[in-house]
Amino acid sequence: MSPTNAYTEQAAATASPAQLVMMLYDGALARLEAARYGFEADPVDLSLVSISLGKVQAIIGELSATLDHEAGGTVAQGLGSLYSYCLQQLVDANIRKDPAPLDEVTAIVSDLRDAWAQACLPAAATA
Repeated sequence: MSPTNAYTEQAAATASPAQLVMMLYDGALARLEAARYGFEADPVDLSLVSISLGKVQAIIGELSATLDHEAGGTVAQGLGSLYSYCLQQLVDANIRKDPAPLDEVTAIVSDLRDAWAQACLPAAATA
């Protein structure tokens, strides 16, 4: 196992639930950037695009699957709708081999990540 993978596994194993969500958002943003890089390559690196978009879809699918709709109410419902929309945009980008939907997905995930970071700052300060 590479040192980077070992570090990532250790970080995930010791992270709080809030930190795990942050790691998922960060991972999604990194994979979106990798997909964008694949689209911009000359020639286009369809393998990198497909693998990266698949990883983003898996991350967003995990975020969606862990929503607590009973406790989260309308917030969870709204997040679920955003995640579904992002997943559809990612599928469209992959099928059409068009990077345009990545901009919107990146903006949504980035905004959610920033909001999550702000919501978790008070918890981290008191921990």
